[in-house]
Amino acid sequence: MSELAAIGVAMVGHGSTASQLLAAARAILPSGSLDHVIAIDAGLGETPILSETMCTAIATADRGRGVVVLVDLFGASPCQCARRQGLGHPLAVVSGLTLAMLLKLATIDRTRVELTALAQACADAAHRSIAISAGESAAEEVSVSG
Repeated sequence: MSELAAIGVAMVGHGSTASQLLAAARAILPSGSLDHVIAIDAGLGETPILSETMCTAIATADRGRGVVVLVDLFGASPCQCARRQGLGHPLAVVSGLTLAMLLKLATIDRTRVELTALAQACADAAHRSIAISAGESAAEEVSVSG
């Protein structure tokens, strides 16, 4: 019986956000936890080079079951570029790229989960990681999750 291929993961962000977050996650996690995750640094935004890089990254990441693309800002150039370059591939774009997403991603067997479930797990992890600590006592935390 053949084994299912893993869902691919690419991440893209302005400046060097993607590579820096991936490096931070890899420093925290056991070796190999985020192998095959592709980081794309968009610099200042969309350029012909970014479009070509995104197209190549998505094609490389897609092993037949689709690709989750984690982006820093919904609607910004890297997000729009990912959506355009993903044509022809099953694709889920998740905005709000955070370290929490990557840490969660490392715990999921991408060969045993569906594309939308993987995308939702990343979004949920990011959502749960948001909290506000304010006031005279920073110990008073207010979660902004619903």
